[in-house]
Amino acid sequence: MKVIITLKEVMKEKGITQMELSDKANVRQAAISQLCRNARNEINLEMIAKIADALEIKDIGKLLKLVED
Repeated sequence: MKVIITLKEVMKEKGITQMELSDKANVRQAAISQLCRNARNEINLEMIAKIADALEIKDIGKLLKLVED
């Protein structure tokens, strides 16, 4: 199994840019870019919580999903 971060899709639905999210969540834009590209091997739970809060998401399943390799 592999964890996929669906942040790019959620941001598109919400109509928010990486820079806007960076400002709202107080997370580096470079980190958000990496998450959007699924280019991170590890994710910081505090960072995901800040992003979810900024996007007004209550279900972490909207940001992460499991897929088979």
